[in-house]
Amino acid sequence: MVFPNRRFVRAVGLMIGSIVGVGVFGLPFAFAQTGYGIGLLVLLVLGGMNAILLLMYADIVLHTPGNHRMAGYIAAYLGPTWGKVGIIGLAVSIWGGMAAYLIAGGRFLGILFGADGGMGETALGILLLCVVAAVSYRGLKFASRIEVGILGLLMFLLAFIVVSAIPDARVANLVPLHWDRWLLAYGVVFFAFNGGINAIPEMRAVLGSDRRLPHAVMTGMLWVLGLYAIFTLAVVAATGTGTSPFAIDALVPSLGDTFRVVGSALAVVSVFSIFLLTSIALRHAFERDVGLRKNAAWLLVFLPPAIAYLLGLRSFIGLLGFFGSVVSAAIGILIVATYESMRSSKACRDHACVEFPRAFSAIIAGCYALGIVLTMIHALA
Repeated sequence: MVFPNRRFVRAVGLMIGSIVGVGVFGLPFAFAQTGYGIGLLVLLVLGGMNAILLLMYADIVLHTPGNHRMAGYIAAYLGPTWGKVGIIGLAVSIWGGMAAYLIAGGRFLGILFGADGGMGETALGILLLCVVAAVSYRGLKFASRIEVGILGLLMFLLAFIVVSAIPDARVANLVPLHWDRWLLAYGVVFFAFNGGINAIPEMRAVLGSDRRLPHAVMTGMLWVLGLYAIFTLAVVAATGTGTSPFAIDALVPSLGDTFRVVGSALAVVSVFSIFLLTSIALRHAFERDVGLRKNAAWLLVFLPPAIAYLLGLRSFIGLLGFFGSVVSAAIGILIVATYESMRSSKACRDHACVEFPRAFSAIIAGCYALGIVLTMIHALA
């Protein structure tokens, strides 16, 4: 009997755990607003482009000397100024994501423990942040060890929600299509793939000298795409236009108290997982690409989202849409530019780099730029 390589499984676990977070709970609401068919189309198109982008970044990570994070790789090929832009973009993107994790985490813990909004949910959100901060201080090695176990629980609980929702599923809930709302799905789906970039250097660290990083990336992406498609199908079919921004609470009235406990537990596990891994990724970026000491980097990771949350930031879907469509897309364009610069550098003369057609780079960068423009126009309208 052939057993899977443990390092490979842990690396795939890091990929899935870094991507599947609060974004998965915003997807059903976005799909219900646009219509499931449109949402699925956006998911598949953006998922394909994101997979290519992650493979480009994996190639950058594999063929660039040194132990960097995203900003360091950008600086190596585009220069120090763009490297600074990269670290600012990465920090803003992760801080925005962490603020969304706090909003969702407080809400899900409130559902789990019966806190009816207000200060109860706020206190629970801050409690979640404190736990994540304490665990993240121990670093990647500890996080990657617990990640596979967390993912096993996550897969079980996601399956529980899907199976629980099937009896209430109605095909009629999947039929309406609203093309005028596709931009909502675009932003939320983009955010739902957001953590993949942060996972690549951590996956390489877990794999060590193993060159199966591209294989691990694609395996993780296929799992994520399948998971998102099935989860959104079940939730939207069950709740239709009544789907809530957090997905779980709309199912509670029909599925009962057992579902409330198990479903909210799923949500908390998911939020904890993505919160932990993204916080470690940002701390490593501050340490390795900016040169901050561990304690200063750790503190800088958690202070901005905590302050924003305490000051009253509560727009969950708004955060997902903006940071997905604008900030994450801008980072994607930088990654494409870095990859194209690497292809003409010494790194690819000394090593066999992946040769994606240049048209792929142009299409991805163009689509991301168009998404940024349309989102800003819509925001200002």
